[in-house]
Amino acid sequence: MSHEVFIAKGMRLLMPNGPVLVLGIERYGIRVKTVVGEEEEVRWDQLEARGTDETGVQGVHLALEPWWSGLPTAVRLEALARLEVVLEILTGYRDGLPDFARPGEPFHPFGDGYGVSLTVRIRRMARQLSVERGTDRIIMRRVQAGELISESVSESTVRLWVKAWQREGLRGLVDGRKTKGVQGFDALDPRFLRVADEIFSRYDGDVSLDNQKEVERQIRVQLKLQGITDVHLPQRLLQEYLSARMRAIGNTTRQNRGKELRKSSGRRSYPAIHPGHLAVDVTRWDGFVIDPLTGRVYSVEVITVISVPTRVIVALRVVPRSATSFEASLSLYDAMRPMSMLVTGDDEVTIDSFRWCGLPVSLDFDGRPLYAHRPPKPNTGRAIRGEHIKPAVCMMSLRADNGGIFLSADLRALLTDFGTDLLPSRGSRPIDNSHVERWHESLQRACQQIPGFKGRRVTERGRTVMIADKPLLTAQELEEHLHRFIALDYHRSPHDGIRLPGMEAGHFTPLERFDMLLPAVGNIVVPQRPDLIYQFLPKRWLKIGHAGVEYRGLTYDGEILDELRQLRPGTFRAGDDRMPFLYDHRQRQHLWIRHPFTDRVQQLEWRESHLVHAPLTDVVIDEARRLLRERGGNNVLSKRKVMLELIDELTQLTAASDMDEWRAKLTAARLRHEKALVDHAEAAAATRALEESRHGVLRFPSPRLSNAHSDHHPEAAEPAQETGEESWPNYREMV
Repeated sequence: MSHEVFIAKGMRLLMPNGPVLVLGIERYGIRVKTVVGEEEEVRWDQLEARGTDETGVQGVHLALEPWWSGLPTAVRLEALARLEVVLEILTGYRDGLPDFARPGEPFHPFGDGYGVSLTVRIRRMARQLSVERGTDRIIMRRVQAGELISESVSESTVRLWVKAWQREGLRGLVDGRKTKGVQGFDALDPRFLRVADEIFSRYDGDVSLDNQKEVERQIRVQLKLQGITDVHLPQRLLQEYLSARMRAIGNTTRQNRGKELRKSSGRRSYPAIHPGHLAVDVTRWDGFVIDPLTGRVYSVEVITVISVPTRVIVALRVVPRSATSFEASLSLYDAMRPMSMLVTGDDEVTIDSFRWCGLPVSLDFDGRPLYAHRPPKPNTGRAIRGEHIKPAVCMMSLRADNGGIFLSADLRALLTDFGTDLLPSRGSRPIDNSHVERWHESLQRACQQIPGFKGRRVTERGRTVMIADKPLLTAQELEEHLHRFIALDYHRSPHDGIRLPGMEAGHFTPLERFDMLLPAVGNIVVPQRPDLIYQFLPKRWLKIGHAGVEYRGLTYDGEILDELRQLRPGTFRAGDDRMPFLYDHRQRQHLWIRHPFTDRVQQLEWRESHLVHAPLTDVVIDEARRLLRERGGNNVLSKRKVMLELIDELTQLTAASDMDEWRAKLTAARLRHEKALVDHAEAAAATRALEESRHGVLRFPSPRLSNAHSDHHPEAAEPAQETGEESWPNYREMV
């Protein structure tokens, strides 16, 4: 049966230096009398009331807890006995205060009242203790058994007790040899533990990690600032505690961030069963690529779209720094298209690039027909040679971080059109998008296989990155390398994240997991269209004028405009006569519009595109506009001003830093422009093939088609003879 204990006047409490007497109860604490006769005030939050136990304690100061309670009873009794010896020598009273005087106290010569020196008092106490121990049968048995050398207590031992008490109080009288191996970290002062928690909570990945000695210094400084000066910290236990906490938070800021994120992470994984639950992210490529025209070395970024339940990489694009929302949209465009890679050859192996398999119903890019209701089946076998399919998925949901490119209005509008749920991660919680983050780790294997690898961090970086006999890859070659890595390595390797209950030891590849889910979800292929890419272009609502359509200072025209001018206002948008034109910032020569009646995409061309030999991109346009703003507009021109402006601009362009910046912009613009040519040429070729076909199955001429291929795909042999030796379409000539 438990009973409540209250602190009251006249009660005896155990403080760090010994017992005290409660003189009175105050509003914020109590007033006590110490063993040296001084009065002190103790706050309520520093006390813990207790009942009388075998040690005679009625209340304890929290500076002793939980260390004091964690000691064995024998150790506590021994420490209190030594305390009585020390207090009697110094004060004349075994309990330190006249209020607690026992019969006959004070005895001669203990205390200050007899005028005897401290040395004499210690000598007399040592002699008295020796006599007492000589009559103790238990001690004598230990002496006879060899556990103790002698039953006497030396004068030096008593002097050490006095000095230990003057230095550390009650803690100094505890035999440390008897406490080893029995104390946990809870034996440390709770005030120290509270401050330590505050200091360690700062290391959440945002601040640099300090070493253990600096952390200890910060804790001690904070204790001093809070007025806590009586804290006792055993050195061995303190260092063990700090070491354990340092190991727990990790050795790097990245590990600090992971520890912090675990506090808010979910206990269950996202319930993604449909392969169309996707995740997307952008990462800096841990290597360099080279511009084949300028010879300049630069960095790129990689956009990846992964199917969460299957771990299949459904899209990957290499883009210049920094990625845009439009390039993120084109990655989703790739995710919705089935791609094919063919590995052929016996002695000399040939690996093609990923090619769009076209329309599952009718269109095929490689002479391998894809009939209606028979989408391409991924190659889950172990054979390297043959056709490797990158499956396509319809987008059910998209997990992304809070980057501006993923929260842009254009990308949100695109996802709304496809009925896709956008699932942004929580702020500063990259673990929400852990599947893509883990893929970035796997991407290191592909990065280290090619020249130009520079490591993920400074500690991994060597003195040289580029080696003379190992030329760097271009951005296009890098993308082809990553596609090969995905098709031939990653998709064919067992994935640790794919586990099934009852078959925990089974090894499954991402493509095998994809096949497992197909019977449950059915056909997940998006209906393919030759002009599918135009669903991913941003819209601009423009008005048709007499000279054509004007956008950002450029005028576009085409035969389709004659027909569109005749449409009544409100055909596309209620209330005005503007129309939705599609815009691709990677190449500015064209605009596109979808016909409201035929649903066919029509192309408009810039009226002066035949005068431009270099790619006309936003970079060139923005630079031209910057020059206009700097000179004050078009209305301040004169021959002299033009001459001065040219001198100023040419001088500026010859500066090393600006020239590098200009070349970097042109390199990125050229890379984006070439990628745009390929994307739009694929759509144009598919459209022409659809119009010219007379059969239910369409085939595109390709250099892949050979006798060896025909043997592997007998259904493609006969159409190959019909198409002849026509080469793969030149995308540049198609635009």
